Amino acid sequence: MSTKKPSNRKPAGPGRQEKETPTPRPTSGARPTTSSTERVRSTATPTRAPRVKKELIFNRNNYIILGAAGLAMTLGIILMSGGAMPDPNTWDENIIYGSRRMVIAPIMMLGGVVLGIVAIFRK
Repeated sequence: MSTKKPSNRKPAGPGRQEKETPTPRPTSGARPTTSSTERVRSTATPTRAPRVKKELIFNRNNYIILGAAGLAMTLGIILMSGGAMPDPNTWDENIIYGSRRMVIAPIMMLGGVVLGIVAIFRK
């Protein structure tokens, strides 16, 4: 039968950490000695890792086509706007049901949507 002596040292648990003894600081203007555990600061500029150029999902042409699609849709909305009657007591079908609002503007809108789809799927 073996008997173990209980130690007076408390175990280091999650809330308890063992403390390291601090390194004594010199009081005079002498240069401090560094131990193997201390980190030495360098006065040289740190070297940076080389930049890695990230490849984007779309290339320049895709973004140009997407911009053209946005402009075409914006132009279609502008062409659809308006339609106010000059006199509230009169009704003029040509103002509301003109070819600009009924034909040209929807074609511009659909053209913008098609250009957007082409820009997304084009490699």
